[in-house]
Amino acid sequence: MRPKKNLPFRYRGGLLLLVFLWPFLNGCTYLGLMPPKPKDEHTYSFRTHAYGTSALLDEASRFYFKGDFIEARGEYKRFLELHPTHPLAAFAQYRMGMCDYYQILSVDRDPTPVRKALSDFQKVIDEFPDSNYVGKAQKKIAICRDRLSRVHFYVGYFYYKTKRFKAASYRFHTILLKYPDSRKYDRAEFYFALSKFHLKQRHQAVHLLKRLIQQFPKSKYARKSSILLAFWKKEGLIGQTES
Repeated sequence: MRPKKNLPFRYRGGLLLLVFLWPFLNGCTYLGLMPPKPKDEHTYSFRTHAYGTSALLDEASRFYFKGDFIEARGEYKRFLELHPTHPLAAFAQYRMGMCDYYQILSVDRDPTPVRKALSDFQKVIDEFPDSNYVGKAQKKIAICRDRLSRVHFYVGYFYYKTKRFKAASYRFHTILLKYPDSRKYDRAEFYFALSKFHLKQRHQAVHLLKRLIQQFPKSKYARKSSILLAFWKKEGLIGQTES
């Protein structure tokens, strides 16, 4: 019998990498999240509920807890179309948002599920303001908004690194306008200023850096801004009045 040959190291490394990445490549949801079995929600049979609900919610919940979120969302949507004023309508609307929420992937992937989830959760607040799901929807909206701001930053930073400063400027500016509560606000403002500088809009770049220093005095980007302003002044890239 011929002795088995060990795989070359480079192939073994590749196989290990494939094993590690397989859960992410195999259609898993963002960070591998799956809905927990809630203790305080409607996990029992809806057909025996006092409200006389059809089997739609039963079917939707089965899909939901199996991780088949596209099918589950479709069933929740059908329920809402048939029973828009039902006492469990707010629950169904919230679950629609959760179906989208569990399909959110990393920031370099299609952000469509984030936008759909945001829209669904907002409907909970707008259409069912007195429901018990408003607070939960508000928390999920905050997460979705943060995720969208991170998507804009990811794309903007890519444009910046590839010297497409006009496109980068647009993305960073979008964060400042639409997501003032973003955790990346100071960083976006810093790179927005740098993009403006490269676009020869130096007066605006200086204004942005000064504003960043005032708004976030303890941020590392405030320190970077101070160093950068001093360097620009020393090199004669900005005037005395601008610095």
